[in-house]
Amino acid sequence: MIYLDYSATTPMSPVAIETYTHVASEYFANSRSIHTNGQESEDVLELSRHTIAQALNCNKHEVYFTGSGSEATFLALVGLALAHSEKGKTIITTKGEHHSVHQALAYLRDHHDFTILYVPVNEFGEVTVASLLSTLTADTILVSIGHANSEIGTVQDIRAIGQVLMEKNILFHCDCVQSFTKLPIPIDFLTSVTVSAHKCYGPKGVGAAFIRNQVAWHPFLHGTTHERGFRAGTVDVPAIASFAAATEESSSQKDAEMTRLQSLRQQFVNAFSGEDRLVLEGHPINRLPFHLAIRVKGIEGQLMMLECSRRGFSISTGTACRVGDTNPSSTLLSLGRTKEQAYELIRITFGRWTTNEDVDKLIKCIRDIMAVY
Repeated sequence: MIYLDYSATTPMSPVAIETYTHVASEYFANSRSIHTNGQESEDVLELSRHTIAQALNCNKHEVYFTGSGSEATFLALVGLALAHSEKGKTIITTKGEHHSVHQALAYLRDHHDFTILYVPVNEFGEVTVASLLSTLTADTILVSIGHANSEIGTVQDIRAIGQVLMEKNILFHCDCVQSFTKLPIPIDFLTSVTVSAHKCYGPKGVGAAFIRNQVAWHPFLHGTTHERGFRAGTVDVPAIASFAAATEESSSQKDAEMTRLQSLRQQFVNAFSGEDRLVLEGHPINRLPFHLAIRVKGIEGQLMMLECSRRGFSISTGTACRVGDTNPSSTLLSLGRTKEQAYELIRITFGRWTTNEDVDKLIKCIRDIMAVY
């Protein structure tokens, strides 16, 4: 099989695997223990925190490790909202956000009486400053807009959005799971950022949240001492060290690798230039360089994905966290696409082990399927 679903997850890099194995063997103690073994584990944990902080360009004391990117998003959003609820109870987001954002906001709406508003997006899925300003209310305390959409690949202008929110003293959370170690993250314009290890060649089951030091947050579970009260449970030091190793490796290769993957994406786009039946979704320029969001008119995405799998290619019909969800892409619906069009969406994402030959084979595969259907 040729794997082309890197936005769903990435394989662990050899460096990440080696780091995990070494730390799990040598620094297995609980990092909260005060004996020598425990303090050695704590040292590894703090070195890893420093590495993640360097990649985000923040202070290491602003980084909190979690069990996933989704958990980081939930804890950050809920913690920020509850800590600032006396100022207002309106939160703004988009309908195209990752499911973890919608889960967190639904919890705040259902259990703490917050109001959730949705800012409209343009045909490419972009939030404009004008649309944001038209959605803001007097009691808006928090905005959550992802840096890069996992389904269509569009990258938001976080600087422009963040500048508006800073001037109005509104908290700004950004899901950066898809962009971390791939694109520059404008941290100076953000209150909070959430990231995940398994999207940058690290292990599954590890994520992290950045929350600016000057900003108050409430713990979801009270009484825990781990991660300064942000998350309960013994910290997985080997996985976190592996996350740090993968982050350092991916960050060092970022510019050259994104240029290479952009070239592979263009190779595919050029091959279907003038083919009216194949539609590219998302912004043509302001997008993840390794990401293709495609509709083939008349072919449901589920069928296209299965036919590609039968021919030796692993692709996706959208975000992998929605497996089992029979509803059409909410992102495409928010762009004004019909249900039938939204059902046609497939996602192809390239990564470290994707080659020019793989893309040539994929082009032939897609053409063969289109000829049959």
